[in-house]
Amino acid sequence: MPRLSCAILLCWSAHAGAFELSGAIRSNGAPLPPAISIVAELSPGQTHSIGQVEHGRYRIDVPEGTLLALVARAPQWEAEPRIIHDAATAGALDILLYPAAVPEAALAQALLAMEKEDVAARKDWPATGSDAQARQRLRETDDKTEARLRRIIASKGWPTQTMVGYKAAGSAWLIAQHGSDAFLKSSLALMRVAATQGEITLSRLALTIDRDLSNDKLPQLYGSQFQTGSDGKTVPLPIDDPQRLEQRRASMGLEPYAQYRQLFEQDN
Repeated sequence: MPRLSCAILLCWSAHAGAFELSGAIRSNGAPLPPAISIVAELSPGQTHSIGQVEHGRYRIDVPEGTLLALVARAPQWEAEPRIIHDAATAGALDILLYPAAVPEAALAQALLAMEKEDVAARKDWPATGSDAQARQRLRETDDKTEARLRRIIASKGWPTQTMVGYKAAGSAWLIAQHGSDAFLKSSLALMRVAATQGEITLSRLALTIDRDLSNDKLPQLYGSQFQTGSDGKTVPLPIDDPQRLEQRRASMGLEPYAQYRQLFEQDN
């Protein structure tokens, strides 16, 4: 089925204090199912509003300035919830829907297991100071999972949502994000291609772009990369064209920079 595409529409809703969001629901494989629903959730299972889906497009009213998830549902189909930090600045609202019975189910389980290894290795990382043994364990884990993902990519290509589901696709992204600089760069090229098909979350792609730029000692675009100085304080790495930072972040589905930066400043 040809992929669906549409312009992002943002406008004031007839309901006070709300925005109407409109976008496309797409499939990169089988034809879309006949019955699709779209809801906005303030928290998992807590529905705020229900929208309309017709001919592969949705419309929904969501509250202004509220963190929520846009969720598309269909029997035996799955889609990654789209996080909306603020409807007024939301971007990239197309939603990829794919059969829940993914063609590479065993690979999906392997990727999820690799993510668990990645997370477990980082639990040993000391909050302050340097621990040579923890650093070595972390490096060994990252080298091992990177080697596994390299073999997967050589055999199957980049693990997309349609191939392994959005959770396992996120695992692949995390492993690449923690891999060597060279592997991250080669993975980024594949991520960019996947993004043209809606197969990777744009917010994740933004973080990878920033990390690759920072690895090359170039200013980042989205302000996601920080470093800890000798005084123990966390500071952002250089950012290109800071005046347009918020615009770029919103286009990739990222929260406002001040809100994101608070996550790092809490540890200062």
